[in-house]
Formats: sequence, C-alpha cells, structure tokens
Amino acid sequence: MIYNTVVIKKMSCKGTLSKEVILEALRCCRDVYPHSEDFLVSRKIAGHTILAVEGTKEKTDWITNLKFLIKRDDCHRGFKNNCNRTLAQLVVAYEGLNPERKLVITGHSLGGATATLIADLLWESGNKNIALVTAGAPRPGGRKLRKRLEGLEILRFVHGNDIVPNTPPWLVGYVHPHHKIQLEDIEETRLDGVTDHNIGDYVKAAEKYYSV
Repeated sequence: MIYNTVVIKKMSCKGTLSKEVILEALRCCRDVYPHSEDFLVSRKIAGHTILAVEGTKEKTDWITNLKFLIKRDDCHRGFKNNCNRTLAQLVVAYEGLNPERKLVITGHSLGGATATLIADLLWESGNKNIALVTAGAPRPGGRKLRKRLEGLEILRFVHGNDIVPNTPPWLVGYVHPHHKIQLEDIEETRLDGVTDHNIGDYVKAAEKYYSV
C-alpha cells in the first residue's frame, strides 16, 4: 500500500456495534457536512469514539469520484488521494483519542470510500479496535482491498435505489468490501436513485430500520 507515512497508536480488541452506536455514526455522517473541518469527532456514545469523514460537496470532489479508471494498490486513485489529503488532520485528532475506546470510522458517499481506505490503513497497521460504517458509499477498490479488510466489522448501508453504490463499475474490477444492509426507501413511491442518496434520508430510514 502507498499511503502517506503516519505513526498511529495501536489498539486491540473486538466487539459488536449496538444500534445506538450505528445510528450515531450515521447522524455524524449527516452532521459533518456543515463542519469546518473535513471530519467530525463524536464521543457521545460510552466506550466508542466516532470519526466521520466528509462526503461529496464541492466540484473537485466529483472529479475525485470520476477517477475510476486508474487504480493504485487495488484502490480507486481519486479516493486514495482524498484519503491522503484527510490523513494530516486525522492523525492530529486520532492521537488525542483514548485507545481504550473503540474507534468507529464512518462516512457518506465519497466520505464512505475515504473512510474505508482509512480503516484499511489502520487495520493493516495492527489497530484492531476499530469498526467501519458507510452510507451510500461507492466501490472503493478491488478484491485485494476486500481481502485485506476481512475480519473488520463493517456495516455498509444502501438506501432505496441509491445509484452511487453501483459506481465505479464492477466490470473494471471494483467491488465492495462487505455485503450491504438494504434500507427501505422512506418515500415508497419514489424511484429516484439520485434523491435516495441524500444522507438525511439515510438517517431517517436507519432509524426506522432499527426501531422494528
């Protein structure tokens, strides 16, 4: 793997995320957009720290999204570049975290792909006290990436007919690292794959999903 070189404290231990943690992670995906930084850190849930990475917002982010024909280390080149750009800020935040708390890395859209590559970096570095939650994330890389992430707790949410998780094309070697959790469209009569990508709708659909 070719990432920016960083030194991060190692963590250990495993666990299963509660619905409270999962829902807070998705809310952080929503709340990171108006945030002044490229990420948001939440310590609201006992025993867990949630780190949300910002998703697609600017025109340059769409350029990042479209760089799907070039892979590096079996990862989408644009997503890898975005991961490296975020790492400098991330390390500062990460070093101030309590290593006894489980780190939940999360993101929506481009943020979900970036969160996946950050999780890959930490997982490969021996940090096992982490989990990954994504919402409407595109395919971040190929089969080698998926193989590396085996054993990591991953929750990959897809809402309704959201089209973004179907990109980049699997025909050029892109895959998801884990099976999806399908959330019912909160607007049952709507067949709009673009509107279904809205993070606010993801949060509402997940709240309904976990209220059953």
